[in-house]
Amino acid sequence: MLDDPEDMLGACLKKIGDPFSATDPRQLEAAKREAIAQKPLLRAYLNAEVRDQLVSGDVLAAQLWSTTAQQAIDAAPDLGFTYPVEGFPFYCDCAAILRESGRVRLAHEFLNFLLRPDISAEIVQATKTATANAAARNLLPEAVRENPTLYPPAGTFSRGEWPRTLPPETQRLRDRIWTEIKSA
Repeated sequence: MLDDPEDMLGACLKKIGDPFSATDPRQLEAAKREAIAQKPLLRAYLNAEVRDQLVSGDVLAAQLWSTTAQQAIDAAPDLGFTYPVEGFPFYCDCAAILRESGRVRLAHEFLNFLLRPDISAEIVQATKTATANAAARNLLPEAVRENPTLYPPAGTFSRGEWPRTLPPETQRLRDRIWTEIKSA
């Protein structure tokens, strides 16, 4: 499972039929019980580093972000990827300019560079990530543009949900639960 409290706890919530961003303490406690119950089945909580273990065959299944999964599939084509039928979180990588930045103009120039369709398309091909830049996607080879790991079909995509910003008290509860899960 991912070493990410939002995604790991969210997966447990979805498994028991609750929303990914649940805030009800009873739902969160039920997800905690689910997570602790599955711990004997887990090798570890890992993020991108599990990719190489999948490629080598040391790990047979893992909860992964689609980008990491596609990198593993490219290295070991016998691997597969599926989006859970119960649902899954959307995520996006982004770049931001810090308010305190002393080089705001240069930062904007860099962001504008990254948003150029040709550059965005190159980034997709180099990193095996998706792009929301429609002009860039049109520049991609069809095999990449239609890759169901990076660009799931509409029926799959409809099962996704954006994680919500949680109230501070819920975030504190989730943090405590995550600590309890990892130490159980």
